[in-house]
Amino acid sequence: MIDFRYHIVSIVAIFMALAVGIVLGSGPLKDDISGFLEDRTAQLAQEKVDLQDEVSALRSDIDASEEFAALAQPVLVEGLLTSHVVTIVVLPNTEGGQVDAVEEVVATAGGTVGERVTIEPAWFDPDQSEILGRVAEGIATGRKGVDPYDLAGQVLADALLTPGGRPVGQPSFDSIAALGALENEGFIAADENEVKRGDTAIVIGPGGVVANADLALIPMIKALDDVGVGTVLAAPLGSARPAGVVGILRESGSDGVISSVDRVETVTGITVTATAMAEQIAGGVGHYGTGPGSDGPAPDPLPRG
Repeated sequence: MIDFRYHIVSIVAIFMALAVGIVLGSGPLKDDISGFLEDRTAQLAQEKVDLQDEVSALRSDIDASEEFAALAQPVLVEGLLTSHVVTIVVLPNTEGGQVDAVEEVVATAGGTVGERVTIEPAWFDPDQSEILGRVAEGIATGRKGVDPYDLAGQVLADALLTPGGRPVGQPSFDSIAALGALENEGFIAADENEVKRGDTAIVIGPGGVVANADLALIPMIKALDDVGVGTVLAAPLGSARPAGVVGILRESGSDGVISSVDRVETVTGITVTATAMAEQIAGGVGHYGTGPGSDGPAPDPLPRG
């Protein structure tokens, strides 16, 4: 009986509360509530318009900055890479347009693009590392017992680059055989019909994550830097975060010898890639862009051709 009475009282209280709410909402509070909602709606609509205007203005600023960067690029990079042959190494999931833009700025800076090699995902697959090691051992005879990524990186660097001070741009039959062996096993893609070795390397990566890059990437770019006279790792915004390729380099022990750029999706980033390479050739190193670990937007002072 007590429980039943309790439920009756609860139900009556609920209906009384609803009745009071209806009376107040349709009477004394009606105008206040309606006015508040109308004012808030108008405020939100204006805020939306203001944000849209702000976004449009920012886009216009970015477009203007990119247009100016395109006009300034030839002046800033003129002569920086004269007499140098640059090997282009492309990591998985890299935008082709960014690779083309880097090759164009190399030419604008007076350099020559040697070989373009695309590293396939199999290179970074831990399940394929043993096969990669065996292929590398077959190319570099007599070098067994070395970490497969270290050995494969060295084999790739030897095939693509000429040690500093030696003639560059000359066809290499040994390089053709080495790249052919790696390509046959699905680790790279390259035009190995006539390989012209360079003296510098630009490695271009994606803005996203490359699986197993912490183990496979650093040995590769370190080997390129050991053989050549300069190496730059360039990738888009986002690559500087801890799992990105630029972030992995900047957190490694090789950050003191290999340069990086984290805004290669922009004209400015492409230009800085060329200036960072010139700085490398002169014996310097730096990390440029806007991501974590950056030293600033560009080398300071800028190299002069």
